[in-house]
Amino acid sequence: MVRHILRKDLTLLWPIVAGFAALCGLVGLARFAAGRFLQGFPGTPLSFLVLLAAATVMTLAVHQDPIPGVRQDWLVRPIRRRDVFLAKLGFAIVFVQGPWFAIDTVQGVANGFPFAESAGAAAACAVWILLTVTLPVVAFAALTSTTTEMLVGGVCIFAVVVGFLAVPGFAGLTRPAAFTGFAWIPALVRDAVLLAAAAAVLLLQYRSRRTWAARALFAAALIAGLSSSFLPWRATWQLDRLLNATSSDATEVAVAFAPDAGRFRAAPGQGIDDVVEKPGRGAADVADENQRRRAEGARTVFVPVRVSGLRAESRLLADRTDVALIGRDGRVVYRGTGNDFEVHGRVATAAIHQGVRVPGAIFSRLKSELVDVQLDYSFTVFQARATYALPASDGDQRMPGVGWCATRVNEQGSRVMFACMQPGERPPCLALTLEDPRTEQRNPDVSLCAPDYSPYPGHVFGDALSRFGGSLPFFDPSGLVRYPVGGPQLANARVIVTDFRPAGHFVRHITIPSVRMKDWEPQPLVQ
Repeated sequence: MVRHILRKDLTLLWPIVAGFAALCGLVGLARFAAGRFLQGFPGTPLSFLVLLAAATVMTLAVHQDPIPGVRQDWLVRPIRRRDVFLAKLGFAIVFVQGPWFAIDTVQGVANGFPFAESAGAAAACAVWILLTVTLPVVAFAALTSTTTEMLVGGVCIFAVVVGFLAVPGFAGLTRPAAFTGFAWIPALVRDAVLLAAAAAVLLLQYRSRRTWAARALFAAALIAGLSSSFLPWRATWQLDRLLNATSSDATEVAVAFAPDAGRFRAAPGQGIDDVVEKPGRGAADVADENQRRRAEGARTVFVPVRVSGLRAESRLLADRTDVALIGRDGRVVYRGTGNDFEVHGRVATAAIHQGVRVPGAIFSRLKSELVDVQLDYSFTVFQARATYALPASDGDQRMPGVGWCATRVNEQGSRVMFACMQPGERPPCLALTLEDPRTEQRNPDVSLCAPDYSPYPGHVFGDALSRFGGSLPFFDPSGLVRYPVGGPQLANARVIVTDFRPAGHFVRHITIPSVRMKDWEPQPLVQ
């Protein structure tokens, strides 16, 4: 009977299925034509379009034999409800995810990657889509019987999602794991809640046809799943240690107050505490965050700390820094987070200035008073896995574990653009350096760390190919910054690519007693 239902649905919906396959093919062709740099390619809108089209096809298939109501002919034939469910799920897997999987595989092979690697990445992506998209969409479709109900329900879900994105900001709520390698923990909780709810909804509908109970369950699970993004940092950390085998202690790394390092002095052209673009945080995110920071009128102090015990060719990333200022009476006068930083372990000991943003009113009141500063660090240490080199201009190289990478100089003649593609997940942390091999001079490192500590593959947005990159400045049109390797050396320069992999997570806590915040304001820049 499952085969007959599948044949009937395909006979009725084959034009829509063909249109969806054509859409996937055209988007895949456009991605292939855009290459590694994806210049001008609207990747995110097209990815959402494909997701919306897939959800629409799945919903229409389920609506061929809707669950709500009493006027469906499959109820009186009778046809086993299990067969109806298996037919609808099979339709979604074969005729919706099937073309998606095939095009992902073809894209990988067309870009020169082995078939096994391309198909493996496409399969992992397909499993992730099955668990996080297909089953919830089929469950949602089982709650409605008409296109009108589907549209109303979709609008309600969209409103709830937008509300969870916008409203918490006005209430002062934050997402502790956002833009960190631990963001997979709230995402896993959300996906697990929605998957469990989808399974329960499908059971209720295809076994008992209890539509209103299933709708209430789905709505509650949606709210609970979206709320997981506010999971406290400590709980997120502990869940990662339970689920991720890479978590361990790095007992040799120590952090201590380093007053001998002196006050922080910004380099020419360097913002005091503006956030910068990095993988996972685009230009729009940066503009919004910097605007918010300027509007709140906070002041930033830079507390010098010394990190010791670093191993050669390691990289230390502060995933999160929790800050507490404690007054003379023992009360906490401020809690917040410190600025992000990375330390490259070329030497065993490194001094850095930990930026701490303090609200303007608190700073004005306490800047001359003695306070204790507590810093709670959540660190990840990375170890170098491999190092590659490719020409700075028109480079083209395949790097095992990194991907197929290319370089080119931008139109302004000020930066080397670096871009890669890789089947499956992108490497979690890369360091790029522009080097002149004749003189061995190097420009400052550029970090492409966008860590994702998830042990589960497949969660690639858009398709099964990861595309990532960055830029290496070598010329400042304003003249404020001068680089050792610039335009004259560019013809012989090369980009050194170091692939770092996470080796362990650990925490460190230090208390700095009797600090006056005014003593650690940044030094004014001498013109």
